[in-house]
Amino acid sequence: MVIQNDNAERYFPEITPLSYKQSVQKAIEQIEQDQVISRWNDVGGKVWERDHDREIADAVFVDRQERDISYLDNKKVYESFTSLGGEKGWFDYDWLWELRGIFDKLIGGVGLKRGRRSECDLRVGDCLDFWKVVELQPGERLLLYAQMKLPGQAWLEFKIKDGKLLQSAYFYPKGVWGRLYWYAMLPFHYFIFNNMIDRIVERAH
Repeated sequence: MVIQNDNAERYFPEITPLSYKQSVQKAIEQIEQDQVISRWNDVGGKVWERDHDREIADAVFVDRQERDISYLDNKKVYESFTSLGGEKGWFDYDWLWELRGIFDKLIGGVGLKRGRRSECDLRVGDCLDFWKVVELQPGERLLLYAQMKLPGQAWLEFKIKDGKLLQSAYFYPKGVWGRLYWYAMLPFHYFIFNNMIDRIVERAH
């Protein structure tokens, strides 16, 4: 921000501004302590702090994976899938996510480099690479909304229910191109989503 006048100094004489160096140091300390409330790239896009079952019910295509987790601590499973993205990545097929992120950037999307606000904490409204956290039920559910360029709308859901981990990718296509996109991505989905849920369960041991 470029200061255009001295109004702030005149109207709020009791406030002493920090120097540029002090401001940067304080910002770095807050990042290191996971005290950042939000980031510039957490703003924008559709964020709904309500139930999304109605939107998901409109989805035409669903890719659902489930695994038995009755022998595991549900808390550890929840912590495992809520730690996805950012520096920890998306497990063994990170390179496929990277390719999708590069393609998204080329066509005007947000790409994959937004990362996440905190490596150990999520909240509604957070960016998670090219996803947005739109619903979070502690210990039970995480729902992500895709902010990549798509011929339709997409969600990715993780849910713990009845001793099982349910991982569901929902897609509401826009016209013929949306349907063609879904079928073109099916081979990649097979490897990505099967691997993802297996790694989540492994990491929860």
